[in-house]
Amino acid sequence: MDADALPQDLTGALVVAVEDSPAARKALRWAAALATALDRPLHVVTVWNFVRGHAPQGEHPDAAPSAERWQAEAERRLQTLVAEEVTTPVQQVALHGNTVPTLLAVAAVADHLVVGSRGRGGFAGLMLGSTSDQLVRYAACPVTVAGRGE
Repeated sequence: MDADALPQDLTGALVVAVEDSPAARKALRWAAALATALDRPLHVVTVWNFVRGHAPQGEHPDAAPSAERWQAEAERRLQTLVAEEVTTPVQQVALHGNTVPTLLAVAAVADHLVVGSRGRGGFAGLMLGSTSDQLVRYAACPVTVAGRGE
């Protein structure tokens, strides 16, 4: 995803990237506390695609994927996650794309990016997941990796 294709309100923003994992939930809570302490708005971003996304509720397994329905499902899941974890108002954005390139595009315009230490990947013993590792190495803005989510 090109940084020019991102919503304008991500420019200069404090952003937390989430998916539904314990570490991402911890990162969301940490970023919300930081935003409150700094008196800054928080933008919560999730990235979905047809490979790693969740099919819409009630979607027949043989139904052709619809970007609109999958986008709506990503937005619904994000709204639920945010409502479960924070009480302060946040801006929510569900972006379609591959996770790392999309988050690197976000980092190209954001002031600060917060991520969890691990996502939903298969190697639970690792201290840092592959997405977090790549963002720390290549992001154009400062990246905070919130501690383990257990």
